[in-house]
Amino acid sequence: MDSAECRPVLRDDVGPRSIAVIGAGPMGASLAAVTSPHVPTVLVARRPERARQIEKFGIEVDGLLRASGRPRVVRSIAELGEFDPFDLIFVATKTTALRQVCRELRPYLGQRSWLVSYQNGIDPGRTLISLLGTPRVVRMVLRYGAVIDTGAKRDGSLQVRVPLHEPPHFVGGEGEALEYARGLAVMIDAMGLPMRFTDDIEGEAWRKGIENAAGNPVAALVQAPLGELLESPARGLIERLLDEGIAVARKAGVAVDPGYRAAVLERMAGGGGHLPSMAEDVRAGRPTEITQLNEQIARRGRQLGVPTPTHDVIVELVRVFDWRAKARGRG
Repeated sequence: MDSAECRPVLRDDVGPRSIAVIGAGPMGASLAAVTSPHVPTVLVARRPERARQIEKFGIEVDGLLRASGRPRVVRSIAELGEFDPFDLIFVATKTTALRQVCRELRPYLGQRSWLVSYQNGIDPGRTLISLLGTPRVVRMVLRYGAVIDTGAKRDGSLQVRVPLHEPPHFVGGEGEALEYARGLAVMIDAMGLPMRFTDDIEGEAWRKGIENAAGNPVAALVQAPLGELLESPARGLIERLLDEGIAVARKAGVAVDPGYRAAVLERMAGGGGHLPSMAEDVRAGRPTEITQLNEQIARRGRQLGVPTPTHDVIVELVRVFDWRAKARGRG
């Protein structure tokens, strides 16, 4: 891997010498743009046209987060096996692809490799631990939204726009991963993505998951941005989803501040025209991440004896789109 133009932000004996990012959607591409100027980065981009574009012109991120980079590009996880084992592997795919990613990644996972769950949802990090059988998994909770800007053709680079950014983002883990996460927070923050270490990553994941589960599926069902929804008759539905999620979290022992509910609604109202990725998935006929959001809350509610009737209905409705995607061969 050519590292002549890389500028490490930490000493070689502290930071990773190589990074792989699996997934070239808006989140994975934006991450690769952040890391590649500092640490040699390989990006797995399955779509041929996107892979060629990034390889030739790189990635440009603008909006509320700015970055620019040109990672090395491969077309499949199997091609990661052509390199020395990576020190750090970010899984930045949709959570719906986790089982396939883990199945393909397992043969190429080095014994010293660390993995990072760079995804939405309450439990994707634990899913990685379970499917790959390794405790060397760090979890991140991300507070930005990104989209591929297909209309921007300035220099040929892949344009990623960040219309929503509410830093800081959080990183943490359990056991030996906890200490690794502490150093990783410093490294990623120095690269320009505001990152903070937390010893309560479970709580952060729940609080972000509750917020996403309250707004994202409603936006997906009616194809409207969050800012508009808070001014519409759907506000009551969002508030019920929010209240049920908070009740389940508190019963599970997750700390939820008294002002959390109002803060979430204020953030949603300020979201303006931002359309959550679940709405984009439904529009494109792709499987949604409902299993990592509302279904997690509903399942935990049943275990704890906390009713979640609104989440139950939402799960059944959104599953219709997943059923259609599977019938079309996209699930």
